[in-house]
Amino acid sequence: MEKQFENPTSSFGFWIFIVVCAYLGYALYFAVYGLNFGISLISDSYVYNLVSKNPWWWVVLYYGSEGFSGSVALILRVIGGFFAVYSAFLFWRKKDAALPKIKGKVGFALLFEAGAFLFLIPSVIAAFAYYSSTEYLYYFDHTPGTLLLYGTGIPCLAMVLIIPPLLLKLRAKIAHDASTQENIKWSCLTGVAYLFVVFWFNYSMLWAAVMVPYPRAHQQYGLSFLFEPANFVSFAVTVFGLFAVAALALVLTLPAIQKKQPLKLHSRGLGAVILAFGGYFVFNTLVYYLTGGYEAHPSVWYEVIGPLHNPYLWCATFIFLGLAVLVRSKIKESDQA
Repeated sequence: MEKQFENPTSSFGFWIFIVVCAYLGYALYFAVYGLNFGISLISDSYVYNLVSKNPWWWVVLYYGSEGFSGSVALILRVIGGFFAVYSAFLFWRKKDAALPKIKGKVGFALLFEAGAFLFLIPSVIAAFAYYSSTEYLYYFDHTPGTLLLYGTGIPCLAMVLIIPPLLLKLRAKIAHDASTQENIKWSCLTGVAYLFVVFWFNYSMLWAAVMVPYPRAHQQYGLSFLFEPANFVSFAVTVFGLFAVAALALVLTLPAIQKKQPLKLHSRGLGAVILAFGGYFVFNTLVYYLTGGYEAHPSVWYEVIGPLHNPYLWCATFIFLGLAVLVRSKIKESDQA
């Protein structure tokens, strides 16, 4: 007898919807936070009096990167997030039948996400200009140039160069009704690039920034900071653990990327990768609270992993999606046995 009711939480699409809702929720929070910060920065006469003593080009770069482009990037993510939530909801409720209807909405979500990364360009220029300048420039007092280069300049440059082209390529494939195999290929390439660049490389470079001497960090930098047990575990999980997650994702999606026939993806392995990826953010959040947070460790790393300052903490919800993939894989294997 056909089932009359379906538990919504048993649906794979439901957990995709939850992940996308978390993305939008965090995007909204950071958009409000970013706009408030940008307005307060621009209206702060004390900061302006200090910045205005610098060359005109630095005044433009400082306010352009910190007050304007960052806020625009956050707003673009919110707009893209609404398109993504709408698409995920329809996919959850109507499954494959919704794909023709949401194609355009997914394309808009990818477009705005790409735009958000492109608006990091002023931050990249500002970081490299600050690092290479011989003048005493104002940047939140006087942050060491090497710290800004490692923490912002290099990782943001990598993201700007790699992520938007892939997002736009995927959008073009979807918009031009490319084959399912072609869409899967570019989806896998984009997902793997996110893991390597936005997460592993970005967070690893932040650990490089932690090594830079910074008097305002109250000795919370360098090897003494790194070799504190909790910090070293967080470092190892980031530099080696996240790399392993990204590398395994690449290995598992390689058949789709190479368009091998017949296409067979190891769903259990992918579920484990998704679960481990979400678990990374839960782990660092636990480390943050269990070790006293930023007040106990006023450092670059603890500022980034703090729940109110980490724009990617929504990724913790991938735990649920990973579990859903594992359960679905297990049920499929049981049915085939």
